[in-house]
Amino acid sequence: MTLVLADRDAVQRVVTYGLGDLERRRGVEPQELFQIGSISKSFVALTLLQFRDEGKLDLDRPISEYLPWLRIKSAFAPITVHHLLTHSSGSSAGWDLFPSDPDQGHLAAYGPGEHFHYNNMLYEALGHLTWTLDGRELPEILSDRIFRPLKMSQSEPVITLDVREKMVKNHVPFLGDRPYPRNGRLCEAPAIVLTSGAGCVASNARDMGAYAQMIANHGKTAEGRLVSESAFELFSRPHVLAEDFGPGVSCGYGFAVDSLDGNRLLRHTGGMVSFMSSMMVDIDEAVGGFASVNAQQKYRPNAVVRYAIQLMRAQRKGKVFPAMPETDASTQMKNASDFAGAYADGNRSLEISGRW
Repeated sequence: MTLVLADRDAVQRVVTYGLGDLERRRGVEPQELFQIGSISKSFVALTLLQFRDEGKLDLDRPISEYLPWLRIKSAFAPITVHHLLTHSSGSSAGWDLFPSDPDQGHLAAYGPGEHFHYNNMLYEALGHLTWTLDGRELPEILSDRIFRPLKMSQSEPVITLDVREKMVKNHVPFLGDRPYPRNGRLCEAPAIVLTSGAGCVASNARDMGAYAQMIANHGKTAEGRLVSESAFELFSRPHVLAEDFGPGVSCGYGFAVDSLDGNRLLRHTGGMVSFMSSMMVDIDEAVGGFASVNAQQKYRPNAVVRYAIQLMRAQRKGKVFPAMPETDASTQMKNASDFAGAYADGNRSLEISGRW
């Protein structure tokens, strides 16, 4: 795992744990990149808010006016850029932004703004919107508009085979056809190429700390502001109830808007083929953290980052540190009844009772 803690003043701590290369038993190096997955959506949202600040984008105009090729069949009101940013377009969450059948389109199931429904495909479309407004492709836009002002010099805007050497070795279960047991066997994951605005960034802890510092500062940077005050308020405001993220949680622009011990919390996770990441920023106390693990085991390090923020807040206020969260018991499984049934393998059989 790689971990960074930051506040409004600086990146305060970068630390790594465990192995970056299982075969050679080599530890994780701080400069190595981790794929941050859907946390990338907030980068796309911020670039669009920059275009809004520049008068090039009206968030309340229909997306069809900017991307006429994006076909969404709808019997409801027009779908705006705002609706795509908040996962409230009403469109189904398909994966193919450009269907092979020219007569096929996407369907809106309900009116825009009525409900939250997480949609990777339409964040891919927002990546194309940045290209349309800027004239350059997404990698150049993210590098120039986000990485450069934040001095995120080691981050990569898209995941390609050209940057694989910079990434930590990443791992998946050796046997992918069965539930993964705790401490099960792992193997190196295959390389992937991902250039979509839904989840394309690879970064390391220090660079992500710089990103958390900017958010803790409500959009301020060493060079001025990344986005205007009004744009950051839109970025961090709860727009639509999004209880897929948890009870009472809402969706902002690229982040979930939550609370932690009474403070406003922006948070998101990122799940990739072989990475799991978590980012949280307490924008009231101005502290944040990011963590990522290099093995896809259905574990996202939310508890690590949440506890780190609580420790930072206690330290800043001179309060007693909160107790460490309890670790999950290896002998307990919340969804154990899902595995009830009879299993056979040749001459062997096993029956698991549904009574626990």
